Amino acid sequence: MLSERVLKYQELEGYMLQELSCGRFALEDRFFSELDIARQFEVNHVTARKAFDALVRKGYIVRRRGAGTFVKRLPECPQQLRMLKRCVIGIATGRSDVDNSLKLGRMLIRLHRTIEAAGYLSMLVGEDLTPLEEAGACGLIVLDRVDDGFLRRLLQGGIPVVGVYPDSGLLAGLSFNYSEAAERIVALFKERKLRHLALVGEGDDALTVRNMFEKPLTVAAQRQDLAFSIAVPPVGSVVSQLESLLDAKCPPDALFVANAWSLGSIAPVLAQRRLAVGRDISILVHGSNALLIPGTPAYALIDWDMDHVVEQAVAMLQSLIRNPQQTPAPASVNYGAILERGSIVPAGE
Repeated sequence: MLSERVLKYQELEGYMLQELSCGRFALEDRFFSELDIARQFEVNHVTARKAFDALVRKGYIVRRRGAGTFVKRLPECPQQLRMLKRCVIGIATGRSDVDNSLKLGRMLIRLHRTIEAAGYLSMLVGEDLTPLEEAGACGLIVLDRVDDGFLRRLLQGGIPVVGVYPDSGLLAGLSFNYSEAAERIVALFKERKLRHLALVGEGDDALTVRNMFEKPLTVAAQRQDLAFSIAVPPVGSVVSQLESLLDAKCPPDALFVANAWSLGSIAPVLAQRRLAVGRDISILVHGSNALLIPGTPAYALIDWDMDHVVEQAVAMLQSLIRNPQQTPAPASVNYGAILERGSIVPAGE
């Protein structure tokens, strides 16, 4: 239960035991200093010293005056797992296969580092969340859609959950500033003297992006006197809707592509009509997975400010772990800068 969660110095002790058990250190190796740990976890020297004193008493490390701290004994894994059980924060991806997802990979790396720097262990799970209960996780960060029934069970059991995915609904989560991003997107196209912006894409992710951006883009386009259309079908391919837009009297000269994987359907349509990207039509893609899609020129993109997202998610979960009765306001997160890689028509052309 949350009432049994460990104290801060015990979290530090657990982290150092993990480092001793994972093969990083051998007997007689120089160990961390108290100053190293105090700086890494942003605690005072008294807290760090209590964690070190605990390891000294248990015979894992030894202090040698004038020389430093050294490894005296390595813990056995079963003992390590028992001691660290209540320091685990889960990361749920909502999928069993994370290959070929650049954004997810970047998120996982940052989350692991940020969680462990805060003094916890991180545990990655996919579609099956049962291991979280078995590990006695004290919190969970959800990166994608997962089973609502299981989430309710965690929440009813007093395990706080924070959702990063914009459609998380059931969860405490982050609030993404789509209006600010939409204003910048429209301003960029207006600056390039473009007249008609279309939001295009296919698949569930594209529908999610449509839900997030339709209203903000509509408002921003009206303010900048830019025509705005949408071609994001609820099912099936985007091709027919895009072709209809391109056949219109005033076809779009700028596309905001809702997800990188839609480019596989969109690019052939543009090629068939001899529309050169970056010359005849502009393309801006939502999400850093556009980095994986080959193109000449390379596709411009806009995505969340990844570091800010991770910092806010971990900070919110820590706050919920410490104060389980609170209902925190969603943390506002901005999008990062537009990365222009040649797929947007230059100004003045």
